[in-house]
Amino acid sequence: MSVNLYLYRLKSRIDGLQKKYANNEIKASVRLCWWSLREMFRTLFHSFFYKIQKLWRKPQKDENDKLRIAVVVSGCIGDILIYGLVIKELSKHINCDYSIDLYMHERDRKIILDFVFNKACFVSKLMATKTHNNFQDYDAVIGIDRCTYVIHYDSECVEKKSKWLGDFCKKNENFFTKHHKFFEHMPRYHAIIEQWSILNGKSRIQQSDQCKLIGLNNSTHTFLNLEPANLEILKSLKLKNVQYITIQRGVNVHEKLSQSTRMWPIRHYEKFMKLFHQAYPAIKVIQLGYSNDLCKSVEGVDINLIGKTSLDELAVILKHSLFHLDGEGGMVHMKKFLNGRSIAMFGPTSSEIFGYPENINLKGNGCNSWCEWVSDDWDKKCLRGFEEAPCMASISPEMVMGAVNEILNGRKNFSYSVEEDNIAEDKIADHIFSKNADKKIKIVDVFSKNGPSLGKILRKNFDDITIFDMSFQFDSFAKAEKNGLKLEYGCLYNISMPDDSSDIVIWQNKDRNVAQAEYVMKELFRILKPGGMLIVSGVSFQASNLRFFEILPAQCSSGKEATIFSKTLVN
Repeated sequence: MSVNLYLYRLKSRIDGLQKKYANNEIKASVRLCWWSLREMFRTLFHSFFYKIQKLWRKPQKDENDKLRIAVVVSGCIGDILIYGLVIKELSKHINCDYSIDLYMHERDRKIILDFVFNKACFVSKLMATKTHNNFQDYDAVIGIDRCTYVIHYDSECVEKKSKWLGDFCKKNENFFTKHHKFFEHMPRYHAIIEQWSILNGKSRIQQSDQCKLIGLNNSTHTFLNLEPANLEILKSLKLKNVQYITIQRGVNVHEKLSQSTRMWPIRHYEKFMKLFHQAYPAIKVIQLGYSNDLCKSVEGVDINLIGKTSLDELAVILKHSLFHLDGEGGMVHMKKFLNGRSIAMFGPTSSEIFGYPENINLKGNGCNSWCEWVSDDWDKKCLRGFEEAPCMASISPEMVMGAVNEILNGRKNFSYSVEEDNIAEDKIADHIFSKNADKKIKIVDVFSKNGPSLGKILRKNFDDITIFDMSFQFDSFAKAEKNGLKLEYGCLYNISMPDDSSDIVIWQNKDRNVAQAEYVMKELFRILKPGGMLIVSGVSFQASNLRFFEILPAQCSSGKEATIFSKTLVN
C-alpha cells in the first residue's frame, strides 16, 4: 500500500471517529489505535496474498492492457454532477483501454450515483461503501473533493499505458504538496479553496481542474440521461403542454436542516407568489423538495410536489420548466445540467464561485461577504449573530420579480414548418452542401446511426461539426480530433447545447418507433437557430408527436427518407 493511500484511509478514519466520539477523546484514541493495528496486519496479509496470487495466476490479455482507475467522490447531487463532468472529460484524454470504478463514502447516497451515471459508459462500476480495501489493486486512485488529488498511482504502469494520465497524476501530486492544507479536515478547508479559486478566476466547475489539464469551464458540455418512461409524469400532472416554473426552499437533505442561512425567508416566497400570479396568471408554479419535514410549503403554489417525486421524475419536471427559482444548491446545478436557466439567490455561498453565467444570480445588500465553512455551523446560524441571515433576507421579492420579468419578457416565439421531404439518406450531405456555403456554420449530429461517417463527409466543406452519442470506444476522441470532428456524450432527450445555437441539426434515427418523440423534437428545435435546418429521417411520426409544432404527420417522410424542418422567429 502506498503512503498516500494509507494516509488517505487514516484521515478518513480520524474524521469518522471525531464525529462519532466528539465528546469522548479517550474512546476515540483507543478505537484509532485498534484500527491502526488491524490495518497493519490486514495490509501485510493482503500484500503477501496478492503476490502469491500473481505468481500462480496467468493474467489475461485484457488484465495486462487495461488501465484500472478508481475515483473517490463525496457530497450531494450538485457535487456529484460536477465530479461526473470531471470524470467524463478526463476519460476523453486517457486514450488507452481503461476501466473507471467510482466509489462514494456515503452508502446512503448510492441513489445519487445511479441517477447521475445512468447509462454513462465512461464509468464501469458504482460503489457506495465506507471501506476501500482493494484500492491497491488499481493502477491509479483519484479523489475529488472540490479539488482533484491523487491518492495512489503506479507511475511506471500508468505512464506506460497513458502518458497523459501519468502527467495528470504527477502534476496533481505536486499541487497537493504545495497546497496540502486544501485537503486537510475536509470540508472545513473549503473556505480556503474558495478564496484561492476567486484569486485564480475559477468557478465551481473549474475548481476540480486546478492544474488546467482537463480543460473544464462553464461551457463544457454537460451530461444527464433522461429516460423516456419518466416523461409520463408530465402527462399525469397535466403539464405536457402547459407553461410552468419550479421553485424550491430547501438545502442539503443529508444535513437534515429544515431551516438554514441558505434559505430565502418563507414570507418572501409567499409575497413573491402573489406578485407572480398577478403578473403571469397563465403560468403555473410547482414547488419541489425532498420532504415536508425539511421543505416548508409555500402558500399559493399551484402544484406541491414536495416528497412526491423520484430523482428521475424531478429531473424531467425541472427540464421542462421555464426557469427554476431557488437558493444556491443542488437543483440549480441540476437545472444547469438539464440545459436550462435558474434564478439563484446567494447568501452564505459565493456567487463568483457557484454562479453560472446563463443564470440570473441575485445577491442582497445585507452582508458584504460570503461565509461558507468559516465555521462548522455556518449554514445553521448567522455568524454575525442575527436571528435571520441578512444576506438572504435582503433579497426582496421585488428583486426576484425583476429577474423573472427579464427571463419571461425575453422569451421568443417561433413557428415550425416542413420545408422539404423525401430526401434520400445518402443524399443528405449533398443537400446540405447545396444549401450552405458558409464554412463556419455549426452542425450538430445527434445519436445518428452513421454520425461519424456523415461527419467525415461534411468536414470537407464545414469546420464546426459536433457528434453526440451515448457510447464511444476509448480511442474515438483521438480519431475524431484527427478528422476535425468533436465527439460528445449525451442523451436524445437532453442535448447539451444552448438554445438557438446550431445552424444544422441532423437526427438519422436507428429505429422508426421512438418513445416520446415529441420531446425529442422539442429538444432538437430548442438547439436549432431560427432560419436553421433540422434534418430527420427514420421516424414514423404520429399526430400527437407534432401537435405542439402545428405540423401534420402527412407532411413528413415516414421511411428512411429525410424530412427538412425549419424554425422561424415570430415577432
